[in-house]
Amino acid sequence: MKKSRLFRALFAASLCLCLTGCRTDAPIGPEKLTLIIKTPPISLGNVPGVGEAEAADLLTAAAERFQAQYDTYDVEFVVSRYDYLDEQAQLADKYGTAEAADLFFSGSWNTPLYAKRGWLVPLDDIIDDELRADINPSIWMQNSIGGQVYTMPFHQLQNTLMVNRAMMEAAGLEEYIPPDDAIAHWTTEEFSHICWTLAEALTDENTFAFMMYAANSQGDNHIMTLLRAYGCPLYDEHGNFKVNTPEGIQALAWIKDMDKQGITPRGAENLELLDCINLFYNRQLAICIGNLTNLWDARAKGLDVFAVNFPSLTGEGYCTTSANGFCVFDNGDERKIQAAKDFLRFIYTDETLMRYTLGTLPVNDSITEQYQDEIWMLKAYGENTSNTVDNIQNNLNWQGVRNVFYPLIGDLLAGTKSPEQAAVGIDMNCNAALEQGRAANG
Repeated sequence: MKKSRLFRALFAASLCLCLTGCRTDAPIGPEKLTLIIKTPPISLGNVPGVGEAEAADLLTAAAERFQAQYDTYDVEFVVSRYDYLDEQAQLADKYGTAEAADLFFSGSWNTPLYAKRGWLVPLDDIIDDELRADINPSIWMQNSIGGQVYTMPFHQLQNTLMVNRAMMEAAGLEEYIPPDDAIAHWTTEEFSHICWTLAEALTDENTFAFMMYAANSQGDNHIMTLLRAYGCPLYDEHGNFKVNTPEGIQALAWIKDMDKQGITPRGAENLELLDCINLFYNRQLAICIGNLTNLWDARAKGLDVFAVNFPSLTGEGYCTTSANGFCVFDNGDERKIQAAKDFLRFIYTDETLMRYTLGTLPVNDSITEQYQDEIWMLKAYGENTSNTVDNIQNNLNWQGVRNVFYPLIGDLLAGTKSPEQAAVGIDMNCNAALEQGRAANG
């Protein structure tokens, strides 16, 4: 009897073990992963069907839609929004820690530095022929470093100038006004004539023809574009500033002359970009920096406006541009890198998510073509991409360049430096900042 009971107990135990083993072998679902996405408060403008949105809103919506269809991993997303001034603390300082970003939505001048340090993953392997052909080569170039794409461009920030149509008409300048859904193109000579004619027609002593500012680094990219007005290329073939040329000095003298003649606001060295935009909205400025979103805002405020490129000798003109997009950090976990890349590729196949580009300016030609008949000026800005100039050129110490550039423009406007002295200072100080970036990063 005792042996029989012992045998039955051992048999029951072995059966339990078998059943337990069967349960262990049952499917347990995809492996869990957590992806941390960080972004500054980059505005995406007024998105059709959504309203005013930021990058964080896009990322939250994208995470939900991606999770609903992705089965390679069970991905949890943590979307973290940080202030612009906290980029060092949130990205660079946390790299290699448990709080490091796996992806970030880039509006950063520091992306070339992160790529140089080996912190970012190149993304060429998720760009198929169809997607590559859908985005202008100049945009791919801006987002490439060493021939590899490190930022997947999502939307453009293309800046032209915006012009008050009523002020142009009052000054008798109708012949320079483009059709309603077009961007004007003026030569430097025409631009100067227009500014001087506007200044003569404006009788209010607190109203001016053209913007100017130098109180801080905001908008310095646009002032650099003005330095191209007489044919100065801004850089030499080695990527160094080259403003101390006859063409560069002529452009600086032109800026100072507009200041002397009252074309630009008095005391412009003490104004910042936002001051000029507010003057324009208040009908105290005829020509100001503007992009697609600014034009829509101006219309909403009751202004009749049109766009024009920055002037050039040829008349085609220039517009400044940069693209915001997605970067993937290499945190040493191939599973997370794969999931992050799958997430990015999904975004570019989802029509609902790609509509988030319509509050600013899409980089995808197909999106522009799809919506160009619905959105005022979308087609015109899309076709203007060929006139863009890249003043940043993936430099490794762009903030250092900005820190030394705007004070020299301020000195020019204040009269403490001549155009010749300002040209020398720009080349010397900006190139020193570039060299500092190169030296610090090999």
